[in-house]
Amino acid sequence: MSAVADNTWRGSTMAARSAERRDQLVRAGFELLGAEGAAGTTMRAVCRAAGLSLRYFYESFPDREALLVEVYDQVARGLVDAVTAEPVAAGADETARIHAAFDAAARYFEDDPRRSRIMFRETLADDTLRTHGAAALPDFVRLVATQLSPDRADDLSSAQLSMPISALSGALVSLFLDWLAGRVSATRPEIVAYATHLTTAILSPENETREATTRPTTL
Repeated sequence: MSAVADNTWRGSTMAARSAERRDQLVRAGFELLGAEGAAGTTMRAVCRAAGLSLRYFYESFPDREALLVEVYDQVARGLVDAVTAEPVAAGADETARIHAAFDAAARYFEDDPRRSRIMFRETLADDTLRTHGAAALPDFVRLVATQLSPDRADDLSSAQLSMPISALSGALVSLFLDWLAGRVSATRPEIVAYATHLTTAILSPENETREATTRPTTL
């Protein structure tokens, strides 16, 4: 029997079946992490939800933490896709572009509240997600911030902006988390408008120039 025949069963290759099992585990992980939180997303719980044995879990992931990171990354990639796919009117100014980005983000989380729990709430509850999210969320803020001035993308990765990017990331997480949990009584347009105002106030080039002239020098 040929090697091709050995690796094919009912028209599906071993690699394809392995990829399908991995997708099943990630989907189960999303369901559990979004509904039960990190504490309820154990390997056995994921395998039960996916209808697979632990053997197949280890086929795809070395440990539970790797699965959590993959689920988080899939949600984060979906957010980036939603934001970058948002059409912006030709000639729109910087504020309009940032507003469109935040509106797309707000709708992305409204459409499925599990996404916000995974990206915001569980990063506060789980050490692995806290560390991973601490790096991923500022990258998203930089993506939105480039709308202020697309030709300053490199500047937004500079050490000079590390503090405002970090402060803005924390503020936006708290704002969206409290809004989605009902602790902030506001409509989506109001939240989007405030997030836009906050971002432009902190990261506008004029504000950076003002901060640079008032920042105390180190002796």
